[in-house]
Formats: sequence, structure tokens, C-alpha cells
Amino acid sequence: MVRSDPDVPLKASIIVDAPEIQDWIEVVEGLEFELPRGEQKIPMTVRVTVPEDAEFKNYTGAIRVKTGTIEAGEGRGSVNISLGAQIDIELNVIDREILDFRVRKISASDLNEGHKVGWLFFPGKIPFRMMIENTGNVDNSPSKVEFQMYDSTGVVLLEETKNKGRVPKIKPYATAEVVANLPTRLPAGSYLARYKVYNNDEVKQEGEISINILPYGTLQTAGFGFIGLSVPHKLSVLLPIFGLLVMILMFIQSRRQRRRVS
Repeated sequence: MVRSDPDVPLKASIIVDAPEIQDWIEVVEGLEFELPRGEQKIPMTVRVTVPEDAEFKNYTGAIRVKTGTIEAGEGRGSVNISLGAQIDIELNVIDREILDFRVRKISASDLNEGHKVGWLFFPGKIPFRMMIENTGNVDNSPSKVEFQMYDSTGVVLLEETKNKGRVPKIKPYATAEVVANLPTRLPAGSYLARYKVYNNDEVKQEGEISINILPYGTLQTAGFGFIGLSVPHKLSVLLPIFGLLVMILMFIQSRRQRRRVS
């Protein structure tokens, strides 16, 4: 709720005019609340809770807002109509999930190059930030982010990579920043990345972004751990552990058999 002159405190009175869905609608701040002096913008939160047995159809109505001076009381004194004095309601209750979103903004911070520990190479971690607006009716987020990494001129393709792990999900109709982390094995330098943001098989946004990779240790941010290792390097760690566990289990089983024989 916006008003041009915040010098006088006002009282807002809310009327929900939607007979079919009256019980579904709640104004979190209450049906009456104060617009304090000095506050030009006051939020009004409307929560809609649809019952499980609601009929699948379109529902309409309106929320009416009336503001008046606190001293005058309701129905007396001056009445001020604020921007959005009538909020039209149009709810469409359907029996299917809608998975959709808009990418409002993207950015990528500088990162350290990857490094070796023994024979293992831990790649650098590209933090690709996205401001996502969930326009569907269930929790959702980008299903995949792909990068094609080029030299700074954008001519020579050096690497193709995609995000590791899931991108955090966003509530329906909410807007929030999420991060997709992508591994890179490129050395320190400046690169051009051509990216694609997916909603399942659909490309929701694609474009170009500059990526700066700094020498290892320049930044205090951590790179990828085990999840970023290549498949051969993961196997080189897991197979010996798995083999050791098998040997331990065989040793325990052998001792048990000896005790039974004794």
C-alpha cells in the first residue's frame, strides 16, 4: 500500500468480497491495521489456503481497502484512496502441477583455480547466481545449468561443464536468489562462458558471461570437494575402501565359521 503523504497516521480497513472463497482468504496483518506516520509504503500480505476438496474451476472476487484518519474513525473524517484500493481476485484451481520460472538476473563471482592433492585434482568452483521467479504452482528451480567455456575472445572452445548437485528450490510465486555450482579444470585466466539454464528439457535462458579464474589460494572461498572429482579419481578413492571393507567382512565371516567348527 503506497501513499504520497505519510505525515498523518492512517487506519486501513479491509473488506473481502468473495462469497465462494471467503474462508480461503486471510489478510495476515488483520482486517484493520495502522499506516504509521512517516511510512510511505506499507505491505499487506494476503494468504490463500485452498481446501483439498475444492472444486476445479475459476473463482473471482475482490479485496477492498479503505483508509481514514485514526482520529476521525471509520466512516468519519477524510478518506484516502491508496494505490491498489481494490484488488481483483481471480483464482483458477486445477488438478495439475505447473513447473515454470523466469530468470530475472544472473552473475558469477571470481573463483580460485583447481588444485592437486596427491594424485587427485579438485576443480575450481564457479558460483553462478540466478535471481529466479517461480511462476508455477509447486516448488521449483532450474534443473540444470550448462557452461561452454571459451577463451576471452569467445572463439576457442576450451571446456564444457554443468552444475554439480541440485539447485535449491523456490516456493510458488516467490522470487529468490539461488546458486548453481559448476566445476572447471581451466587454469587461472579470463574466459567467456556461454550458459544455458534449463527447466527440465526446456532452455529458459541462455547468454554469455565473463568468468575470472584466479591463482589457487587468492580467495578464501572453498572449491569443490569429493563431488567435483572426475569419475576415475572417485573410483581410485572408493575402490580401495570397498576392497578393504570386503576383506574385513571376509575375515569376520571366516572367524565365525572357525568358532562354529570348534
